[in-house]
Amino acid sequence: MSPAIAAFDCDGTLIKGDATRCCLLLLQGPFGLMRLMPKLLPHLVAWQLKRCSTGRMKEILLNVVLQATPRNHRQRVLEEKLPIQLRSQLRPEALKRLQWHRQQGDRCMIITASPEPFIRPLAEFLKIELIGTCCQDPLEVSPNQPFTLLSANCKGPEKLKRLEFALGEMPSPEMLEAYGDSSGDRELLQASGRPHYRSFSAEPRAYRQSRSWLQRFLPWLALLLLGLGVQTWFSLPSETKSQLVAACTRLLAWLPVIYALLTLSYLGRYCRWRVLLHSVQIGDWNWADALGWFQGFALTATPGKLGELSRVEQLHVELGYPRLPLTHVFVAERLCDGAAVLIWLGVITPAMLAQLLPPVEPSWWWLLIIAGLILISFSLRRQRKLRSGWQTLRKAWDKHRPRGAMARACLPALVLSLIFWAVEGLILWLLVMILSPTSISPLQGIGIYLLSGTAGLISNSPGGIGVNEAATTLLLQDAGIDVLVALPIAILRRVLTIWTITAAAGLSQLIQGPFTRR
Repeated sequence: MSPAIAAFDCDGTLIKGDATRCCLLLLQGPFGLMRLMPKLLPHLVAWQLKRCSTGRMKEILLNVVLQATPRNHRQRVLEEKLPIQLRSQLRPEALKRLQWHRQQGDRCMIITASPEPFIRPLAEFLKIELIGTCCQDPLEVSPNQPFTLLSANCKGPEKLKRLEFALGEMPSPEMLEAYGDSSGDRELLQASGRPHYRSFSAEPRAYRQSRSWLQRFLPWLALLLLGLGVQTWFSLPSETKSQLVAACTRLLAWLPVIYALLTLSYLGRYCRWRVLLHSVQIGDWNWADALGWFQGFALTATPGKLGELSRVEQLHVELGYPRLPLTHVFVAERLCDGAAVLIWLGVITPAMLAQLLPPVEPSWWWLLIIAGLILISFSLRRQRKLRSGWQTLRKAWDKHRPRGAMARACLPALVLSLIFWAVEGLILWLLVMILSPTSISPLQGIGIYLLSGTAGLISNSPGGIGVNEAATTLLLQDAGIDVLVALPIAILRRVLTIWTITAAAGLSQLIQGPFTRR
């Protein structure tokens, strides 16, 4: 009797992440890939519009990057760096399952959409057969000899064809045990009598459709939000546009500093994310985790934080993180954000607010507070909808509030929140220092940033568009800055922060597609 076949997908199954993406990053690095983006962007758009196949998109990506990389560096990456990197990304649970199949006497093989030259050193290290996308030798790529795929992209039905060709016949379902993690493994998993979809347990787990409508349209919705920001620009008066153009000219030299602060802020956000997840022993620091987390910001400007909530479903699907702890982390993050903002406002803004409000005796403040509480209480009693909403909110809080280890992790998470909210506030202070003849203190910059952000959040408009800018402008005017300077600063601050992040997160999803759709 012939041995059973154990077929393992590579990217996302045997290893964490994608071998092709890993190779491209080793060849050019993130900034090198950004430099090549003008050449790649038309093809990415055509691929998104279904005018270009995933195989052809992969061929174009590899050709552009390989030709932009010197041959000696290519050789060092392909022969030394990439094999070491892929070995470090092997999943321990996958190796245990592979060893179990060997003990059973099964015939083990890798079936992957990644180019065979990228995976061959790993297959030799594991002493396992390899079926991948056949291609030209990457070391021989030159302007006169562009990179080409020599076979169809080894995904979907092509995996079954290649398996049948390698074995001489298609094994029966009882003789095939398959492991995969994406829609590109669907046919292989469905042909197996013992499929293991994102699982290495002894019990089979059938393939199920994982890509929701929200994930499919997330990049496009993000670009739509970015379009709202562009529309705001065209609706501005010509005088304001002239002020913005002049401000941008002076700003160019400071952009590296501003984006360094923005990067530091979002690095702090990611550290908080990992601190909270580590408290419940979910995931680890790696590129796939960081990318999935960052892509949640593609819709962070939507009302109701739809983009951030979509991160729960996205990471559940892409990385296998359980939904309930992810929801708890989402709630913990919002609590830390609220607490950090309140602490900063409590420290910075009393004096700012005192300048805006008329002088009132202390006894009157107590009367106003008591009257406000009575009005709120009366309104809650009279309006059933509000009372019902309060009860729903209380039940949700009881279900998702941080407990145990996560509650303890909220303290360092709060410290990180205090730091990165202050860092983002410094961007506004820096813009005022660069563009305005009237200066403000760093603490004033943080206070104005937080107050205007709170106003935008309360408005529930997409990204607080209009409200945030107006609040920033008014507060800057109160600090002595002319309106013709304050408005461009308010708009530029938004473009350089939330809209930059929205665009980058949406673009990362568009770029990621050729790798994840195997």
